[in-house]
Amino acid sequence: MKQYIYLCLLILIVNVLQAQKISGKLTAMSGQTIKLEGFKGFQTYTISTSNVDKSGFFNLSYGKTDTGMGYLISEDNKPLFVVLSGEDIEINGLSTGETNSIDIVKGFENQQFARYASEQPKREQVLSAWGYLDNIYRQDTFFSSHMQPIGAIAAEKKRLNEEELVFLQQLPSNSYVRWFLPVRRLVSTVSTIAQYRPDEIPVALQSLRLLDLADPRLHKSGLLKDALEGHFWLIENSGKPLECVFADMRISIDMLVQQLSTKERELNDITNYLFDLLGRHSLFEASEYLALKVLQQTSCTIDNNLAKQLETYRAM
Repeated sequence: MKQYIYLCLLILIVNVLQAQKISGKLTAMSGQTIKLEGFKGFQTYTISTSNVDKSGFFNLSYGKTDTGMGYLISEDNKPLFVVLSGEDIEINGLSTGETNSIDIVKGFENQQFARYASEQPKREQVLSAWGYLDNIYRQDTFFSSHMQPIGAIAAEKKRLNEEELVFLQQLPSNSYVRWFLPVRRLVSTVSTIAQYRPDEIPVALQSLRLLDLADPRLHKSGLLKDALEGHFWLIENSGKPLECVFADMRISIDMLVQQLSTKERELNDITNYLFDLLGRHSLFEASEYLALKVLQQTSCTIDNNLAKQLETYRAM
């Protein structure tokens, strides 16, 4: 019994020593409770909780198993996203909801994340504007004879894209934020691509198909739900005939099941979510194909509740 107690104490001490700190001063939140939340697949969980003192100071902690994205959230339910990469983080500002007031005093990956979050929307906005003008100059005969503006627009679009690439490449190759930012951009631009840049749909769809759904970094990123929804929404809204839409969905389902063929928990969780998603969008042909595909695989055991739903489609 004593040995068991000593072992528990040793584990507790090791966890405390390995924990990283998130601290700082949020002057508009004095007296409030602040929480650090993390992501695990489709769910969130509380990592640590702190009371903000009367001067606005707070202290939170996280461990190695929390590596990924997280967010600070207070009683006003307005989150401030942070990179939980194993570094100590220090922030100053007014509150989690007033992101313009936040200054990342300490934490390299979080500083780079904040910089990208500030700069990239400006690049995206300008790229959309240039794309709109580019289409006008190329398609309207009133402008199409003027090649100089067309060349200048192409050069500026190239410069903006290269500027983003240079920023990402200067980040450490093993840093979480270097992996996260391109994935977040891919997922967040799906609707823009479908509506305004349809020529980019094939490349975006292939990138979504190649996204490793079993990657632990994805499951700790908060992007898993958006990645799945964006993937199949893009196919549904690709402008193709319905039979081509379902053909593309079958290709994606084949790749998804193959990716997860040795990851039992991930296969069950993702299949369950995707099955529900396809049903909500009345994509019953794709739901049927997913059910048959998952039931035919023999590498993983399917949870009983999920198996019953899939068997219903196989019986039909």
